[in-house]
This record gives sequence, C-alpha cells and structure tokens, in this order.
Amino acid sequence: MKKYEVVVEDEGAVLLTDLLKSLPYVKEVKQKDAIDGYTLASESALSEDWLAEDDDELQRMYKK
Repeated sequence: MKKYEVVVEDEGAVLLTDLLKSLPYVKEVKQKDAIDGYTLASESALSEDWLAEDDDELQRMYKK
C-alpha cells in the first residue's frame, strides 16, 4: 500500500475530496490543516543526525 500527500488550495479541497472518495481503490481520505514553514523546518532538523562523528565513535566504544 502507498501513501501520498497532496497540497491544494482551500477552494479545491472539496472537489479533490469528492473525487478521491469516488475512486474504488482509495482506502481512506484524511484532511489536515496547512503546516507553517517553521514546523516543517523543525521536522526536517529533527530527522538529521546531530551527533558528530567523534561522538558516534565514543558511543560505539562504550557500548561494548
């Protein structure tokens, strides 16, 4: 199963929702409010590896 994210203007939301619900292969349609740029930036920053390579090496050494 695949999941897609689609961004539409507010005026087109009802049309898109109706279209998606009419398709037999669409399992579920969810609507979320728009996310501001700061939230998106925070999510991408949190997904990065913040440890320096030296810290990674120390963690490997002490886990043994």
